[in-house]
Amino acid sequence: MSEHNPKPPSASLLDEEGICMLSLDGGGVRGLSSLYVLKRIMDGHNAKREKLGQSLQKPADIFDLIGGTSTGGLIAIMLGRLQMDVDECISAYNDLIKVVFSKEARVHQSKFNLLGQTQARFDSGGLKDAIEKTLRDRGLSPTDGMVDSREPGCKVSYTSHKSFLNATICQAARATSAATTFFNPVSIGGMKFVDGALGANNPVDQVEEEAREIWCSNTGNLQQLVKCFVSIGTGKLPTYNIHDRIDKFIATLAKMATDVEKTAEASMKRWRQHLDQGRYFRFNVDHGLQTVGMKEYKKKGEIQAATYKYLNSQVQSSSVQRCVENLILKKKLTGLDFELRIKQEQDLLSPSPNPQSPENPQKSQSKQPASRQIKSPPQPCFFVPTKLPPSAVDRPNYLRKLQAALPQDRHQRAALAGLHGSGKTQIAMQFAEWVHSAYPEYSVFWLSADNLEESYSRITQKLDLFRRYEHESKSSDARVLFHRYLSTEHLGRWFLIIDDADTDNYSLSPSAQPRSVFSNLPDSKEGNILFITHSMKAATTAVGNQVNKVIKVEGLENPDAISILRQSLFNRRLLADEDIAQELLSELNGLPLSIQQAARYLNNHAHLTIHKFLDLLHSPSQDAFPFISPESNGLGGGRDSQDSLLKTAMKLFEAIKKDNTHAGTLLEFISQIGPSSIPRTILAGTEIKGGKAELEESIGTLCSFFLLAPKQGGNMFDIPTVVHLCMRVWVKQKKASKGLTETVTKRLNELIPQVEWSKRSIWKKYEAHAIRVLTGCQDHNLKFDERFQLACKVGSWLLRERNVKGAIPWLQQTLGWARKSSFKNTQRRLRIQLDLAEAYAETEQSAKAIQLTEKALAFQEKHLSKDGSSVLAVSCVLAKSHRFNSAPKKEIDRLEKLKKVDNKRSAIERLTLLGELGKCYSSAKEYEKAIENLEMGVDAAGSKIAKDDPILIFVKNHLAYAYGQRGQHNEAISILEETLPIQEQILGKSHSETLITQSHIANQYLETKELTKAISVLEELVPIQRKTLGQINRETMCSENQLAEAYFNNQNVYTALKLYEHMRLVRRNLGQSNEHRKWAEAGYEKCAETWKWTWMRR
Repeated sequence: MSEHNPKPPSASLLDEEGICMLSLDGGGVRGLSSLYVLKRIMDGHNAKREKLGQSLQKPADIFDLIGGTSTGGLIAIMLGRLQMDVDECISAYNDLIKVVFSKEARVHQSKFNLLGQTQARFDSGGLKDAIEKTLRDRGLSPTDGMVDSREPGCKVSYTSHKSFLNATICQAARATSAATTFFNPVSIGGMKFVDGALGANNPVDQVEEEAREIWCSNTGNLQQLVKCFVSIGTGKLPTYNIHDRIDKFIATLAKMATDVEKTAEASMKRWRQHLDQGRYFRFNVDHGLQTVGMKEYKKKGEIQAATYKYLNSQVQSSSVQRCVENLILKKKLTGLDFELRIKQEQDLLSPSPNPQSPENPQKSQSKQPASRQIKSPPQPCFFVPTKLPPSAVDRPNYLRKLQAALPQDRHQRAALAGLHGSGKTQIAMQFAEWVHSAYPEYSVFWLSADNLEESYSRITQKLDLFRRYEHESKSSDARVLFHRYLSTEHLGRWFLIIDDADTDNYSLSPSAQPRSVFSNLPDSKEGNILFITHSMKAATTAVGNQVNKVIKVEGLENPDAISILRQSLFNRRLLADEDIAQELLSELNGLPLSIQQAARYLNNHAHLTIHKFLDLLHSPSQDAFPFISPESNGLGGGRDSQDSLLKTAMKLFEAIKKDNTHAGTLLEFISQIGPSSIPRTILAGTEIKGGKAELEESIGTLCSFFLLAPKQGGNMFDIPTVVHLCMRVWVKQKKASKGLTETVTKRLNELIPQVEWSKRSIWKKYEAHAIRVLTGCQDHNLKFDERFQLACKVGSWLLRERNVKGAIPWLQQTLGWARKSSFKNTQRRLRIQLDLAEAYAETEQSAKAIQLTEKALAFQEKHLSKDGSSVLAVSCVLAKSHRFNSAPKKEIDRLEKLKKVDNKRSAIERLTLLGELGKCYSSAKEYEKAIENLEMGVDAAGSKIAKDDPILIFVKNHLAYAYGQRGQHNEAISILEETLPIQEQILGKSHSETLITQSHIANQYLETKELTKAISVLEELVPIQRKTLGQINRETMCSENQLAEAYFNNQNVYTALKLYEHMRLVRRNLGQSNEHRKWAEAGYEKCAETWKWTWMRR
């Protein structure tokens, strides 16, 4: 029916008091689906009311008319006449269908009797009893009338025929349920109801007609009075192929499945304008309910699951939200005089005819001042200059946060804040497209604060505002005109998105300037503003310190990050090692732009693996600089180049330094240390004037821009690896690297103590930063005392922690400097020389170690002859050097003499002397003497040496070895069970010394026949050895041999067989005489034969 609607009514009156109608399809048990849909709508509605401090509402409080047919009619009665909330209705409906459609209620199996006539399959008496029970539970009588004269509230429609106004609730409920073949007909007032569902399974037409009868019976102009029309189905039906002989019934059923959707489609066409404006909604589950029959009440779980899946889809979720936003504006139920009130409102808004010139209104109008000329009403505008790239990743969590932060019933501001490259702009673009798709009547505008004036100018031209206001405004400022447009025109709801809103060109004072991006923004209740910024300070300023409106954008979740890396990589085989791929994503902080740039770099450098690329990123040298260079990524000149990480980061760094000199100084300082675990104590040495207050302010500035991420209660900070790389390039381009490197080196030299195990925790905080800055000194060829003093400390600490190879380069550099420095004739120079000799000895360079130690002995005799500590130190290192050179007895006599001289040595000196003497005896296979000296050394340590000191740990391990060689296996196990966990903690599980201890304890378990314990240790040991030492390695193969044999001896024959099979396959390229190859082959044959015999016996 076409309706005349000359002018739209007042939006406020319609929104607050307009007609709200609810139409419920029939569908038996599937009526639960419509209730679940309605529950989602009402939950959203009441959640908004709670936030506004308002009481919860029931459907009858909102909907002026609720209509339904069949079971939809029953639900309509429960919601409208019985005033149930949705949860109560679901509960009551579940109870009702369980009774009505149970096996006990079935009276006939067939739809037809012997004459071919339809017959009720379910007991109508059961239906009547169930309805009456529901009424009694609500405090009503079965004889109460359907129309409640006491409450002029929500109307309920089960039919539109006026003869039935006197029906009772029970009669109405039975009448609407009188579906052919389900229940017997019902008579009301002499008329028989025989088809409650098949005649009108979708009752929208009947609900619409009923509304006309109530509110506009004379004019029939219903649509202009309707605020919200909700139609809910019970799920799309399958197309049945019925082979039955009852032609009329089959024709009706075949037509029923299609009529529901045809009715829905016709209704949506008729209400097209309301559909576009978010005033008409049709919900009907499209998949999942086809197999649920109208009587199958036991499939409630399937109904709920299918409905929730439907509602959780993005399209339906948006529709539900639009419906909620419509209903939340409803203030009260619609009065019967609403049509008259709307007309009066329209008359007030309509312009009066010109009394001076009634015959010629056009001429009269032309004589009015230009400022009074009627402008054309604004049309919705979508102005987002850049399209969302195909590679954009969906971020539904952030989309939901934005939807919650920007309500559509009042003015609100929100901000997306995060690092450059985290995806803020793409999230905002997705939000803009969602608004445009879900609410085409809304306007969306996009500004870029990076070029604010140009953005305003483009929007003004798009809207033709100069011409629109040419007679009303003297201003030609595009910004002023656009703000006026948003503030004064009846535009409807609008969204303004401001990108790069980091304040004005990264100024750190957001509202300091009159032309600030944050100043004089429109404050219309119809609009929302979203800011996109790199600065938390700017974000909180933008939203007026409503911190719940600031959404921090983090890196991608792991599945999304992996997905974008896979899509961007040409050689996807690089992702075969999941652990290394995960390490890369972690290093890139999950930032989408960084991931894409890394993939592009790998694509352009096909020889690189991810492992080598990570080495590049971790390198303290300049090897990684090309990674963030646009030219090396093939980005020169394109848009990606303009938006590159490096360009944006450097622009930010310069702005920070310009606005806050101290924060800029801090940035430069940090560029020379590592990006992870930066101790706050380092930062105090940045030469920032003004003391602690200025330092804290500078740290706060960098944290605000997400350049520093605090952890451990603010005592440590991290910087994203890519951002740190940008800092280093920035400092290099400023040619400030050398001076900064020297400053940082001096600071670290102040902080790192001389080697003393009790101060290890201090050393560990600065270790990575010291190595990085020393590498920088080496690259720049900087030579100053503090550099070599720091290198000396680093080398000695690494040696003490058993990172012997890592210690050698720093000790070598330091010794060369020490020979020429003021320390050249001191104990300090001797210690450096001995540390280097010890490192040589342990890295199979014993000849160099002996030569260097003998020179140290000569140096000691010449310059430190009276220093007993120096004599002991030289003697122990010399003995160690000969021991590693297969001459353990060579220095035993010297050590024995020192042992007899007691001049009040410290605990660490006695432990070192007795420990080295015991090791020499052990290497010479004099285990009894070894045990004697090693036990004395452990006793000397007592409680004065920390249990995790490597010197004590290795003395104990040598003692355990000597015990094992003497057959004292339990004593050996006792020591190794104590030292192994400590080694794993301080050295790591893959350290060579840890692996030796693990192998040793496994041997002891095998000696004592503790196979389960041996297997447990070896199962952990073998994979680490394979990874760190390789599979064709003597130590690895020995451990595999032991593990396979232990499996076999422990009756794990099949497990042993599989391991032997692997060993045989790996070792097949070894020579036929190789003992490990022969071991694997013999073991495999033995296991195979045993397994075969065992299987045959089974």
